[in-house]
Amino acid sequence: MFNFKDLKDIHLEITNRCQASCPMCSRNIHGGLENPLIKNNDWTINDFKHILPSKVLRQITGFYFCGNFGDPIINNDLIEMCQYSTDTNPDLYIRIHTNGGARNKQWWKDLAKALPPSHNVIFAIDGLADTHSLYRVGTDFNKVLENAKAFISAGGIAEWAFIKFKHNEHQLIACEALAKEHGFARFTYKDSARFVATEQFPVYDSVGKTTRYLEPPTGSNISLITQDVIDNYKDIVDASEIDCYVKQTKEIYIDAYKKIMPCCFLASIPYNYAATNDTTKSIRLEIEQQYVNLINDLGNTNALENSIQDVLDSPAWQSVWKKYWSTEKLITCARTCGVNKLSKPKDQFIEKVNL
Repeated sequence: MFNFKDLKDIHLEITNRCQASCPMCSRNIHGGLENPLIKNNDWTINDFKHILPSKVLRQITGFYFCGNFGDPIINNDLIEMCQYSTDTNPDLYIRIHTNGGARNKQWWKDLAKALPPSHNVIFAIDGLADTHSLYRVGTDFNKVLENAKAFISAGGIAEWAFIKFKHNEHQLIACEALAKEHGFARFTYKDSARFVATEQFPVYDSVGKTTRYLEPPTGSNISLITQDVIDNYKDIVDASEIDCYVKQTKEIYIDAYKKIMPCCFLASIPYNYAATNDTTKSIRLEIEQQYVNLINDLGNTNALENSIQDVLDSPAWQSVWKKYWSTEKLITCARTCGVNKLSKPKDQFIEKVNL
């Protein structure tokens, strides 16, 4: 793995709270029930300054606010974090991934003014008024669009990110046109990679009752995780040659609990809830044990107790990956960065369109 002096990018989860209940998000169980493994936590501006002092901000090319479970705009100190970062290094490239459904228009204008010239706020908008909330449960299309327009009007650079499903694929062209009309700099779309063993994903209500199903779009380019893959995962992992993506990009991930990890995929493991009838539960249990072994080898990676430099330059961080990418291959690494993948990375876009 690379040393601190080579660090270029950081993925930050400054909160694991979110006002939405997207059915395929691990923050909840099929949209209707809360994930009991997740305890809400937020960074403060003091946490941010401690973890990302001027030495770090002046070295890296940029960072992005996203995470596995939360929406960064829910953190009350986000604008202050952006302003501090911009003041420290105005050449940073800051990206923010959000559903855009919270805050008011003035807040979004203030955010635009706090960001450096190089920035991008990615709004997750999955359809028009009649379809958007079928996946982005708990958000309102019109409010999201108004927030985005306020951000753009104040000089903000915005991207419209669209996840295709069967229920919204017919609106793709209309959404792209609307994005251009309202000043989005970019329109992107992708298919969901979260269908496992079936093309019907049940959506639950607050008591766990199935209310409807999500289905992939027609002719999806994403390879579903089939039952055959599940049954033969050991052979697939053994045959995988792991080429770590963040090793190439010189990136790290820091979660809502301030734990430093290489990527969001490994960091999410202890919080991914598996129901008793989950067909992948035995695999998940093995993944969890691999995570425990990895953490025992790495030691304390809490960014409030150990600096990023201390963690990245530690003998443990520098040495353990050879084992976990070769003789004791991590299933998660084989899935996301292996030549033979169980599925494609969740953030891999099928198309990108500059407007």
